[in-house]
Amino acid sequence: MLKSLLCGCWILVILVSAVLPQIIPTPGERNRYTAYTRHGEVVQYISELAHQSTALRVQEIGATHAVDGYPAKSLLLCILTQEGVTRPDQLDRSKPTLLITASQHGSEQSAKEAALIILRDLAIGDLRPLLARMNILMIPQANPWGNQHDRRVNELGSDMNRDHIKIETKGVQAIHRVFRAWMPEVTLDVHERGDNYYRVAMGCVSNANIDASIQSFSRGTTLAEVEKALARDKITFQEYTVTSENMPSDASGADFSDEELARWPQITRYSTSDLNDSRNSLGIYQTYSFIQEGASRHDLQTLADRTWYQSRAMRAFLQSVAAHGAEMRTQVRTLRQKLLDQAATYAPDHLVHLKMAYRPDPAQPELRMLAFQKRDTAVAGVLKVDKKAGEKVLESELEPIPPAQRNVVTRIEKNWYPLVVPTRSVARPLGYVIPASHQDIIATLRMHGVQIMMFVRDCRMKVEGYLTEKVIPSKYDYVAPDTLTTTAQMLDILCKKGDFYISCSQPAALLLPCLLEPESDYGLIRYWKYQIVPEAGEYFCFYRNVSEQNLPLVPYCDWPK
Repeated sequence: MLKSLLCGCWILVILVSAVLPQIIPTPGERNRYTAYTRHGEVVQYISELAHQSTALRVQEIGATHAVDGYPAKSLLLCILTQEGVTRPDQLDRSKPTLLITASQHGSEQSAKEAALIILRDLAIGDLRPLLARMNILMIPQANPWGNQHDRRVNELGSDMNRDHIKIETKGVQAIHRVFRAWMPEVTLDVHERGDNYYRVAMGCVSNANIDASIQSFSRGTTLAEVEKALARDKITFQEYTVTSENMPSDASGADFSDEELARWPQITRYSTSDLNDSRNSLGIYQTYSFIQEGASRHDLQTLADRTWYQSRAMRAFLQSVAAHGAEMRTQVRTLRQKLLDQAATYAPDHLVHLKMAYRPDPAQPELRMLAFQKRDTAVAGVLKVDKKAGEKVLESELEPIPPAQRNVVTRIEKNWYPLVVPTRSVARPLGYVIPASHQDIIATLRMHGVQIMMFVRDCRMKVEGYLTEKVIPSKYDYVAPDTLTTTAQMLDILCKKGDFYISCSQPAALLLPCLLEPESDYGLIRYWKYQIVPEAGEYFCFYRNVSEQNLPLVPYCDWPK
């Protein structure tokens, strides 16, 4: 009888094994985080998951540049839905859609490692039930070259998270293609920062053009719930703050000199209001957009721990979005529709903010934070090998001092500037006229998924033009002119066949003025590449349409990419 019972148990085990998917370890788990996961391992791992899971579909959304010693690598989009869809038009839009990107900065390794864990847990693990309440898109490795070489930049030496306006890097192009094709209501971009008492920091949108209700809900609900969940895991959390110079282009990516930086006082604030990063560049479409930053010493010894608390934060974030998904989805859909309705007509009070400043909050004049105590002595680390006096000590022979051995103190930031206040705004026009000679501008707008029209014959048109009164160009690429004052004048111009017209009545209704206005801190004018800084006495090269006119237009390059 015992023999029959044992046979029955083995049959049951075989049957259960045939039904239940095997839990596949990530490459990092497999090697116990003794090495960073390479692109080939990511491809193999995702291939295994896709074979097991009916919820996971994978697409190649581009490839990196081929450079000496490193061939082009495919960029992968993982589509996770209960229905196993492969196209945006197949999505169940009654549920919110979330886009997760990781590893734009290649040296921030735990972002990718944690994303691979979450990908598995959604595809075949305990997080799969969340797919009944949300659709998830994931780009787990946006910068394969940077991951391979443990470098922040990509194969062209570009900082991808400062490229969300020019969109020159292949990884950022892929992110924006996916975003505009699927139009998710929520996004999360996962990074690492320096070592910090707070093991996880998370930030929400901060550009003043994004509806204040999105920031309010993000801070009051999403971030609060993530913090509460992480407290149960004894993981310290804060809303993401940075300390930097209080200058208009603080996060532009410009290569400022030390002398220039010294001119500006340092402040502590929430993350940048600039549109050149993933968070705000996607948030400008009235999106719940977040950044996650894990504390990091950027060494292999702590990779397992860093990956764990990054993955726990991502898990808490997913659960919060799933719990409030219906509300977030409805709010985003409502705001996007309101924006389209407003952009269809010209009104002086339909403002777009072009310049912003960080300001103190009288209700919260200072910020109290916990931090590791700075040591008075220059302790480099703990020596791992025996050395005699006079012998050289190599960096590899020093073990950094672990956080547990450091004192924690309360730090009071008096230069606390949590508010973002518009300082220059304009009424959104109905559209912009761009001369045919500016093909580079049109190419960038196409990267943003902007709908472009083209004049098919010469015609006269009444427009608003900017006459330049005074201009002092910036010494730095990526920075708006130091001084630029203009006067708006009504003009009658000749639009020639082949010139372009950009209507603001489209999803990019808030983005377009930010890119195309001459006095914008976020505009294309700040990049030397485009050479559009005007001379004094000249009209700026783009013109504003502020009245309904019958124009001879056809769609330009209006076909699938």
